[in-house]
Parts: sequence; structure tokens; C-alpha cells
Amino acid sequence: MDVVVVGGGMAGMAAALEAAGQGAQVLLAETGSFLGGSSRLSNGIMMAAGTSLQRASGLEDSPDELFHHYMLANQWNVVPSLVRRLVDELPDTFEWVQGLGVTFARELIPAGEERVPRGHAVVGQGQGIVDVFSRHVTKSPNIDVALGQRVDRLVVEDGTVVGVAVGDDVVRAGAVVLTTGGFGGNPDLWDRYLPLMAANDAACYIGGETPTAGDIFGLIEPVGAVIEGVDRGAFVLCADFNDEPQAYLPGWLVIVNRQGRRFMDEMAPYSVVDPIVRAQGNRVFAVFDHVAKSSASAENIKAATKVNLEGVVRSHWLEEVLDEQIDAGKVKVGATLEELAEQLGVEPGNLTGTIHRYNQDARRGHDSLFLKDGAHMAPVEQGPFYGCELRLSQFPLTACGPVIDPDARVLDDGQEPVPGLFAAGECTGGVIGSLYVGSGNSISNCLVYGRIAGRTAAATAASEADGSQAFAGLV
Repeated sequence: MDVVVVGGGMAGMAAALEAAGQGAQVLLAETGSFLGGSSRLSNGIMMAAGTSLQRASGLEDSPDELFHHYMLANQWNVVPSLVRRLVDELPDTFEWVQGLGVTFARELIPAGEERVPRGHAVVGQGQGIVDVFSRHVTKSPNIDVALGQRVDRLVVEDGTVVGVAVGDDVVRAGAVVLTTGGFGGNPDLWDRYLPLMAANDAACYIGGETPTAGDIFGLIEPVGAVIEGVDRGAFVLCADFNDEPQAYLPGWLVIVNRQGRRFMDEMAPYSVVDPIVRAQGNRVFAVFDHVAKSSASAENIKAATKVNLEGVVRSHWLEEVLDEQIDAGKVKVGATLEELAEQLGVEPGNLTGTIHRYNQDARRGHDSLFLKDGAHMAPVEQGPFYGCELRLSQFPLTACGPVIDPDARVLDDGQEPVPGLFAAGECTGGVIGSLYVGSGNSISNCLVYGRIAGRTAAATAASEADGSQAFAGLV
């Protein structure tokens, strides 16, 4: 076998297709009974700059602009060479994905705070990509798919990775690509790699069932790979009312800290909310009045949200949900703002002063402090008043794992490539920085570095004179 790819999600299938396209014989090993992993549950948005779709929409953009935006948003707390390779490869990867048969909507999505929209939305969301990739993978004469196979170790000889093993079955290969996905579904790893969520009893991973979540850490242990990205990922500010994904909050909420003061634009995109809320100790409060609650319908919420992503089944903020949570004691009620403040545990004088100023701004249609869109501001003045706690709790993505270089080679603790070992996608560290920039950051990472890993793994395998043979127990 030339190349073994471990993990059949979006990054794994991209790696397998690219390696096969280079002429390599590929084994794609997936623990589950189907391909796609958590990728199939995503919103299917791909971040890219300088694409044909942007040009057709009359938008001027470039990889250079995306690079500077990405680096500044992360305060350069990310590996620059990885970001540079990512943004440079994105336009071609967009064309490659489209050429395979994936359909993109004509309308671009401004999911982050970028200058122009960079979110390329797939028709059919993540499942739309998975379905197309799966068809190509299963039809390729160069790719063997092994479902229900959980790789439990790498085969390492003299510091070089020469294959993988499942129990007593060993597959030797010229190169191995790890695309095992994130570890959010394994709370046992949160203390070490995701302390923000480990300290949060409302933390909720919103990916698929992941029996192999975190396998990457055990697999790379024998090669001394360096780990990067502790506490990194995509985290959403929400109440713990249900586990339905909801990345954006309606504009009629007023959010205050434990001192009872506003500290942010309540309609800021999730891509910038993370550090703002962390600075408040990841415990803040949403406040609203009876007028807002009684008019909290699906259409009202859609109209009052900065970016509406289809597919949210049950909003946190529908009136019936709020009434349920009032009965459950999670939404507090006060006849006056002072009473509500006591219920929430915030300083009453500060909260009444904050709401007084907010109401003045709402009547003028101008947020004089945080520049929230005045069209979505409404006075909070008709009791009873309501409030609840918000935290960064939901997360669909982790971004901690072995560091790779721009050729997707796994690096050891001396920053040297581990011979024969490559990785891509959510299981890696270093590509996604301290801030998740939105607009499909994760899918772009999976697709670009999946392709790069497959390409470079195929080239590595081709340079090996002693090609390997896979045991029939896996193929």
C-alpha cells in the first residue's frame, strides 16, 4: 500500500482523492460504518478569497487580503506559514471542489468581520460535500475503503512511520495521513486540552457521535509530536436551554457583565465574541423585557439576527422556550430591574443605569457606546423583566493537536518532520489560531490541508523503493 489515510471525514476524503489522483494506491480506514464523520453535520461554508464566485458577484478580494485579516484577527498568535499556504491554496481548492460536482449557492455569506463576504455556502450544507466526495472515493480504482476499522497504533521503525495497525492486523505503507477529527466528543480530554469547557458545567459538544474522539493523541505519542492549540476551537455564546446550534443572538437582547454593565455589541459575530466574553470570566447575562418576550417568534428572531443560518430547529429565544425556562428557573423574572438584578446576582444600581442609557440610545436609533445597529435596538422598559446567564458553552470544533508544516508533515518536539507521517483537518494544531475567524475557517482547513497531505504523502510513498502490502484483514 502506498498511502494509508486514517479517518473518513472531509479532510480524510480530500487526502485520499488527492493521493489517488497522483497515482497512489490508497487505503482509507474509517472507524464508523459510513464516511463523512462530523463534516456531514456542518453548515457547509467554505472560506476563501479571490475566487471565481466572488468575481462573478462583483467582489474584489485576494489571498493577500485574507492573510492579513486572518493574522490580525489572531494578533499573529497562529503559525504564519500555515496561514499563508492555506489562503494561497483556497481559490484552487474551491475550483477543485466545484469541479468534483459540489454545488455552491450564488450568494456569499459574511459570517465573520471580513471586508467582503468570504463564506462560500454549499447547497446541501456539509452533507452536500460529503455525498459528492463519497461517490468519488468509492468509485476510485485507487482507493480501498475499510469501514469499521479503528486504527489503534502507528507502526514506527527507526523513527519512521511505516504503517498502521488494528489489533493484530498490520498495514505497511509508504506514508500515513492522520485525519481523525476533533476531540470534543471526549470529555475525558477536556481538562488537559480544553480547560475552558472543562470548567463549564453547561459545556456542550454539538458534533456527531465520535467513539474515536481524541485518538490522535495516543497515535502520535510514540513519535514525540509537539501539540499546539490548547483551548482553541469555535465556541458559541448561549444559554443552556437546549443543544440546538445557534451562533447568533437576536438584537433585542441586552448583555451585561457581573457588574451590571454592557461591554459589547450584542450582535457581534461569534468570530469575535469569544475573546470579549473570556475577558469577562465567561459568565455574562442577557436582559430583556415583556414586550421582547411576548413577540419572540421565529420570524421576529430571524429579522433581529445579523446573519441567519438555515437549519436551526429550535431557537433558544422563542417565547415558548423562554416560558419553559422561566418555569424551570433558568430564566429569572423581576417586577423591576432592581428585582431582576437581585435574581441574577448583578449590581442593581449599575443595571438600572445601564438600561436607562440603552433605552435613550434605542429611542434615538444609535448605540452611543458599542455601535450596535440601531434598527435592532428596542427600549427595555415594560415589566416584568427577564434575564438569564450566558456562557461560551456550545462548540462544534476543537483545534488542538499535532503541529504540521505547510506540507502537512507532522513535526516532532524539535520542529523536524516525522518521516512518513502527515496530518490534516481538525485533529491538527497551528492552522486555526486563538480566534476562529468564521466564514468556513474549519472546512477550508480540512479541504486545503487534506489535499496537501494527500499530495505530499503520495510523493513520499513514490520515493520509497520497497512498496508495502496491506493485510487482507483490513482491505
